[in-house]
Amino acid sequence: MTSRTTDPVRCKCGHEGAIRTSENDQPYSANWERYTVIGLNGGSHHVERRSATWEEVFYAIKPTCPKCGVLLTPENFI
Repeated sequence: MTSRTTDPVRCKCGHEGAIRTSENDQPYSANWERYTVIGLNGGSHHVERRSATWEEVFYAIKPTCPKCGVLLTPENFI
């Protein structure tokens, strides 16, 4: 089974989006996490057998505001 959480972010221009975390929560199986953007421009990031830091996630997915183009960081969490 997969557990999903959504962490909202806000750009300094006021646009809001989110980072969605999907993770394997099935007992006795390999750990994995996948991070994707919602309402933002950027990519995705997948890790196995460990947890990623927010700095690693933001560096990998490079989330940007679709309204003004600013690169977002963990400081943009709301």
